[in-house]
Amino acid sequence: MNHVEIKHFFRAIAAIGCLALPIVVGAAGLSGIKVSSALGQPFSAEIDITGLPAEEFEFELAKGRLASPEAYEEARIAYLPLLRQLQISTERRANGTPFLKVVSSSPINEPALNLLVEFNWRGGRLLQKYSILLDPPK
Repeated sequence: MNHVEIKHFFRAIAAIGCLALPIVVGAAGLSGIKVSSALGQPFSAEIDITGLPAEEFEFELAKGRLASPEAYEEARIAYLPLLRQLQISTERRANGTPFLKVVSSSPINEPALNLLVEFNWRGGRLLQKYSILLDPPK
């Protein structure tokens, strides 16, 4: 192999490595939030976890939670005391796809909420902001 052939060979190897990178890294994401409650009701919502195949999802390592008051401050988002009522758990649908379930222990009477959700998994950490407007019950 001459110098030019070696150069092309290493470029090809680098290109193949770059193509394989997304498969190896397994970057997770969070979808939009689907709220199923109204103003004056206990809060109930779901957030799909994306980018991690269901068969590779590790429940013991993947955790969602409301971000700390310090994280809210760093993000310049008001941390309302009622946010302490929220519980976030990692769940699995019947088809195996993972999601975060967000519920409150009592009714929410604040019409606008800003949730800062922290999701941790083997491959990293993600903070996602959700701005929610709660409509009155129908």
